[in-house]
Amino acid sequence: MQNWSMEIKYWFDYRRRKELNSSIILLCVKEKNIIKKIKNLIQDDDIDMLPLGKLTKEILNNKIIAGKNIITYIDKELSLVQLQIFANDINIKVLVVTMDEMQFRYYLHRDVELKMPVPIYILQNRQPKDVIASSEGIHSLRTFIDYFITSDEICKVMKKSIEIFLYRNKSIISSSTILHDIEFLQYRSILTSRLAIFIYKIYTFEYNASDKEIGLYFSKYYGRSKVVNCKKFSVKNVKGYIIKGLNLGEQRVRHDIAKNLKELGVNMRIIEKATGIYYNE
Repeated sequence: MQNWSMEIKYWFDYRRRKELNSSIILLCVKEKNIIKKIKNLIQDDDIDMLPLGKLTKEILNNKIIAGKNIITYIDKELSLVQLQIFANDINIKVLVVTMDEMQFRYYLHRDVELKMPVPIYILQNRQPKDVIASSEGIHSLRTFIDYFITSDEICKVMKKSIEIFLYRNKSIISSSTILHDIEFLQYRSILTSRLAIFIYKIYTFEYNASDKEIGLYFSKYYGRSKVVNCKKFSVKNVKGYIIKGLNLGEQRVRHDIAKNLKELGVNMRIIEKATGIYYNE
């Protein structure tokens, strides 16, 4: 399984070897002065840093042709609609990260200690059925929730728009509900209709898609949905798709081991290195 936290390290490694990156960094910060401090750390001319609002497909292509590694940034809330336009326009893998000055210095110069892994979310358009069918896809889904919904440490990007676009009825569907549904999928190979909607909108960026449209997509691959119940995973009278041949055993084992290690108080960096699972403190 891909270890996403290493992607940011690889990005700087490529740049250090004078190799052009095939992805760009989207840096989320809580305070504007952090951007100024980070800019002051960049001495070489192979990195261009510019605000997200000024990064267009044309500018990006010109920068790449000129041999530039691109870091774009935001210092305010980014809505899902803005993210959709950005992702679809540039059509390139985006490493969404939150870093302070010292963390950035670690990756740039390697002259300071990194105390905690840098949270990262990889933004790219994907087929929902491919997300469901792989342990890496489930990992990406959990990372999305950790990064944009449940963490208080991350820049509050998209917090409000999550409720508007993804939770059809936010009084009964919460991040906790979605997490239970993910476990239900992992352990019982049943995809609830509400999780299906969540996955579809996150990975296609089609936030205005109707429930009917999404239902037709999943029915094409998994057949008609039926009512399912499972008290253990807090699933009650919810429609779901029975997914035959789904094997997420490896991911389940990794997640269980990581969960047990966390409960024992093992250092988060050790957990991630051993299992490939990232947990926010």
